[in-house]
Amino acid sequence: MKNLKRGTIEVISVIFLLMLMMTTNIGTFEGLASGQSAKEPQVWTDRENNIKILFTYSPGNPVINTPTKLRFSVDNLQTGNHLKNLLATVIIINNSSGQTKIFKFKNITAPTGNFSVEYLPPELGIYQVIARINSTNPSLIALASFKVIVTLETSFSNIILTGIAILVIFGGAAYLVILVKRNQAKKNHLRHDR
Repeated sequence: MKNLKRGTIEVISVIFLLMLMMTTNIGTFEGLASGQSAKEPQVWTDRENNIKILFTYSPGNPVINTPTKLRFSVDNLQTGNHLKNLLATVIIINNSSGQTKIFKFKNITAPTGNFSVEYLPPELGIYQVIARINSTNPSLIALASFKVIVTLETSFSNIILTGIAILVIFGGAAYLVILVKRNQAKKNHLRHDR
């Protein structure tokens, strides 16, 4: 009987440690993601073409399978005025699953120097957003690169559901381990009685 109690305590300890590791890892990824801020624009400066490209996105913490608006603003580096009549291409690259995925938005017109696209990120990870800007007045072709980190939804109800699922899985596993230990103890007890 002492072995059974010791085994149960070991199982519960392992389950507790696994849950602790899982919540710590989730917190670490959330902390990494919170280091980025959509409120402050990412800036790409091209001194050769005398332009500055500002990039923001919303929502501030992009979530998988939720539309994310990517906004660009192209300014003259010296005057701060928007460049006019631009043609842009936006390429989004993700390699989170080990397979490179590329999505392109082509022929985006930006008569005022501002443009945006809406993207639905299909998985977690870091996305590279590349913008190619073409202009005829002044004549230029510029490339800029930005990053967006996409996370899991962290609403309170989603966290509760995830916690319940984890508890059910580990509770079921603990119950099975206890049943196996009891059966082993009964078999050992029957062998000793003979």
